[in-house]
Amino acid sequence: MVDLSTFKPINFVPGKNTMTVSKTGVAISQAAVVQLGKPKFVEVLISYEQKSIALVATNDQNPNKIKFLDKNKKTLTVRWNNATLKSEIANLMKWNISKKIYKVEGRYYPQDSLMMFDLKTAQVNQ
Repeated sequence: MVDLSTFKPINFVPGKNTMTVSKTGVAISQAAVVQLGKPKFVEVLISYEQKSIALVATNDQNPNKIKFLDKNKKTLTVRWNNATLKSEIANLMKWNISKKIYKVEGRYYPQDSLMMFDLKTAQVNQ
């Protein structure tokens, strides 16, 4: 018998792992939500030096938890309309979120249950 103990399933999801930042909020794509394992809570971390945002799947015991996915919701997207989060990202990147939409592709790190968004690579839509 073949030993599969070190293997893990791969989640095949449609679309890309993206985060969109605009005046209406910060949206996380369905693909990113599924890759993270559809967690109820995440910890949102920001690196001012690297200009990156990390979403780390966590549990309700983490004092820095942020509500992420409502299990009763039909669509697997997440949107935060949090003024602090929006302004923190906009100020860091000098983005004009009142007039433009910024989309950043994420990179998933399964060993750490985290999704990293390098804000320097954002694509701008008007």
